[in-house]
Amino acid sequence: MTNTPIAVNEATADIGILLLLGALRRVTGPLISVQRGEFRGPRHELGHDPRGKVLGVLGMGGIGKAMARRAKAFGMSVQYHNRQQLPPAEEQGAKYVGFDELLATSDVLSLNLSLNKKTRHIIGEQEFAKMKNGVVLINTARGALIDEAALVKALEEDKVWAVGLDVFEEEPMIHPGLMDNEKVFMLPHLGTCTFETQKDMELLVLENLKLALTEGKVKTLVPEQKGAKL
Repeated sequence: MTNTPIAVNEATADIGILLLLGALRRVTGPLISVQRGEFRGPRHELGHDPRGKVLGVLGMGGIGKAMARRAKAFGMSVQYHNRQQLPPAEEQGAKYVGFDELLATSDVLSLNLSLNKKTRHIIGEQEFAKMKNGVVLINTARGALIDEAALVKALEEDKVWAVGLDVFEEEPMIHPGLMDNEKVFMLPHLGTCTFETQKDMELLVLENLKLALTEGKVKTLVPEQKGAKL
């Protein structure tokens, strides 16, 4: 009935920025080359700076806000889309836009929303068609937010310049079209894999257990469980 959203925000956003920078620089090819002893081999090419780019955050919750703070330090401007606009004090200077505008005007799109029936494949062929040519896509949330077959097609057609992924639609399996494409910078779901974050998650679980036993409530109830009896 509970989860650990508060504890994971910072570490997941760190991985998001790592993926963002790696995708902008298209580091996969150079990494392969240097591991093969080919210093600046045939896979070496120019990348992009984050400075001056527009980061679009789809899902401006705790992780989305942490991504926004980090992106601003790299000279990016931030816009976001939620089901509802945040209070100004929580926006941190980010611009609220509609979903279609977010797709059409973001240079980098970061997915930071939960997976449910409504958000499954929220990014598919129709959504890619609305994006800028050469967009960069980052996903640290849930793999099934993206139709991976549509993503592979968008990469092959150069609609998507590069993608940074920490999550996949059918984990632990990865679409072969992603495995074989050096425009893809990927990690095996490492978002919360730090000593500090794992400790914070464990402490939050214990706090929820204590509150449930002593007060009949919890601190971080899963939204779908609202109204359920403990």
